[in-house]
Amino acid sequence: MIRRSPTLISMSDLDVQDVRDLLAKQKTDSALMLKMKRMAENPGMDKEDLEMLDQLKARYGDRERGRDIAAEDASKGAGSST
Repeated sequence: MIRRSPTLISMSDLDVQDVRDLLAKQKTDSALMLKMKRMAENPGMDKEDLEMLDQLKARYGDRERGRDIAAEDASKGAGSST
């Protein structure tokens, strides 16, 4: 097999920061998944479980609000074209 030198990809500071942000998000998500797994295995609710529930509501509430706004904008755009 012929070996060649690796291809180097030029990255700006913004690209590097984006990668760091993605890795931080993955780490946070994996910690949240671990908490969810522990909660599923132990059905009793304690303080940590309630904190995790608040985190989930905050994360997915923001996502749902974004979808609602996008749907509203789409319906306004569709209504104005007629």
